Amino acid sequence: MNKPKYLYIDDENDSSITSIINGFNDLGIIEVEHFPLSVFQEFGKLKNELIQRRKNNAFDGLIIDLRLDGDGPDRVDFNATSITQELRSLTARGDINAFPIILCSTEPKIRETYDADKSSHDLFDYKFEKSIEPNFPKFSQKVFSLANGYHWLNSGKRPLSEIFGRDDLNSIDPRILERFLEAESKVVIYDFAHFAVKNLFHNPNPLIKEKIVAARLGIDIEASGEYWSTLISDVFNSVKYKGLFSEGWSRWWADGIISVFKSLTDKKLSFLTAEERVALLNEKTNIKGLVAAKPLPLSKSTEFWAICEGYKKPLDPLEGFRIYSSYELKPWQESKYLSLDAVLERVGIEKGLRPHQSELKRIETIKQSLA
Repeated sequence: MNKPKYLYIDDENDSSITSIINGFNDLGIIEVEHFPLSVFQEFGKLKNELIQRRKNNAFDGLIIDLRLDGDGPDRVDFNATSITQELRSLTARGDINAFPIILCSTEPKIRETYDADKSSHDLFDYKFEKSIEPNFPKFSQKVFSLANGYHWLNSGKRPLSEIFGRDDLNSIDPRILERFLEAESKVVIYDFAHFAVKNLFHNPNPLIKEKIVAARLGIDIEASGEYWSTLISDVFNSVKYKGLFSEGWSRWWADGIISVFKSLTDKKLSFLTAEERVALLNEKTNIKGLVAAKPLPLSKSTEFWAICEGYKKPLDPLEGFRIYSSYELKPWQESKYLSLDAVLERVGIEKGLRPHQSELKRIETIKQSLA
């Protein structure tokens, strides 16, 4: 699609609004227009205006502040959750075409309101925090991908193999897609979007992000430089995720990484150390510059399968500590981990990264042994 247009709704009306709008528009990937909230103080008026604009194809998505009922000059008596719930209901009934809704707010507001209200998590496709220096290139690419994906889904009925970019979906855990295979289950466009972003992209398995791919292959990305780029783009491109929203989220099929490695080396990936994995890859692919990753200072194993979410470095899960999550993992999803180094140095604590309650006793035992 052409450059998608987002309406930005916020109860503030100051330089922070202008800064966010210009930050997106200056890149030229999406177009963002300020929606004059003060003109539509009543819930019904705001809803009707958005419905009419959507029917006229006047926008492709919304970026909305969490607390529209906050202290801003354009405050109203309702918040982002209530208007989003209503809009989702309208799209589910087919009154208007479905579209992405992005949550934008300050970190304190997100922690105070959004994180505490688990029921609201399913309403928004993506959230980003207002900060001193927002990562506009990253955010722009993701919200562009969301608008593009919704437009594609709205344009016609698609088979699951096309939506998720894989012909052999029957070879992955059947529990993953059971929601879409039940004959009596009513599925709407938002269900596909929510499933992809919240269930496929957020936690490892069945898809994994680039740093986890490198960890499982035993590779130090930075030290390998262009050789890593060649390996991931040439050798493992066949198992890169190419389905819904793939322009915004680069992921690879976890089982595909294992299969490609096995076909190249005739070895089982998980049974090898990083040094052994990299030696085999250098030999079998003739890419001689791949460098094996080293463990973090307080780790020993190089049988990497995860990353430390604090340092973003390869980690053997047996030496890591499961991270607390505000939502319950699906049976087929894998946990995220912190290394002992990150736990002791409290790396990532400002981002909400902390060990799961069940890990605290083990951490305390290790601390005492180190002391």
